[in-house]
Amino acid sequence: MTTTAIICEFNPLHSGHKKLIDYAKTFSDRIVCIMSGNFTQRGMPACADKYSRAKHAVLSGADLVVELPTIYAIASAENFALGGVQIANILKVNNLLFGSECGDISQLQECAVLLDDSNINRQIASELSKGVSYPKAVATALDSHILESPNNILAIEYLRAIKKTRSNIVPVTVKRENNYNGTPQQFASSAALRNDKALRNLYSYDFVSKDIDDSIELQYKGFATGILALYEKTQLSEIEGVIEGLENRIFNADKTCGYDKMIEEIKSKRYTRLKLQRIILNAILNITKETAEQSKQQKPEIKVLAVKSDKVNLLAGIENKSDKLTLKADRLYYSLSNKVPPTKLIKID
Repeated sequence: MTTTAIICEFNPLHSGHKKLIDYAKTFSDRIVCIMSGNFTQRGMPACADKYSRAKHAVLSGADLVVELPTIYAIASAENFALGGVQIANILKVNNLLFGSECGDISQLQECAVLLDDSNINRQIASELSKGVSYPKAVATALDSHILESPNNILAIEYLRAIKKTRSNIVPVTVKRENNYNGTPQQFASSAALRNDKALRNLYSYDFVSKDIDDSIELQYKGFATGILALYEKTQLSEIEGVIEGLENRIFNADKTCGYDKMIEEIKSKRYTRLKLQRIILNAILNITKETAEQSKQQKPEIKVLAVKSDKVNLLAGIENKSDKLTLKADRLYYSLSNKVPPTKLIKID
């Protein structure tokens, strides 16, 4: 029996994700999705709660959905990938399937090897010191633009995580053949579906669309600015991701005109909007550099979100619990959404 894992967000699930699950079924007996919980790598609350999105995954062909703990789900690509691969190792999966703009596993492997080279890393550090973004720094150091594409970045980090954890998992990639921008004859991206209700009728599924909560992000943004206003500079300096005096920019930013204007005031070439959103969420959840480092030293907890009824045997050996940080994130999410989470495991026939 072969098992393939897909590390995902499904925020929301769309036809491109369904295509990935369907492809996994062509060479695997069981499909396990390791999915972000109620907050995602964007540093924002998910458009639907984790149990709804897990249900969508099983209805789309997955056999089991487990949660990627919050400390990894809201992290940079490197730690997002590391957390996912660690869980895949615990679950003893055979393959890890992911999409990439490149679509060539050999080319991705070559880049992953280069990124572990000390000379290359010194060049990257030199470029970063000039204030450029990480993708641009890597592009210059490698003389390649492969890491200027978001799915290539994750793909390479999956490969590095497999190597770092000395895993026997076989990586498999499929090429993303279009830009997923939601135009005719193409797959709509998750971002497009979140932002355009009309597109959901064309590119989403009824069971996905009805669970999307368009108000949750707005609720969070209002909450976030208020919490940030309570922080002192010294407290901000301890938050994971805050370096080089960034605490001063966050502290001094105007928080009276809303979240988006605050972000615009803080961001720079080095600190992109997405990076800042993750840092701000770290502050909201009080994820300090110390707590982040401690969390990474521990074995990830595995929380089961949904399972196909005839595959409950996959639950054998899983303790099925969430860590304290994930539970805290859940309390925040459900308080903002005014929803009550399920009290028992979701089983789908």
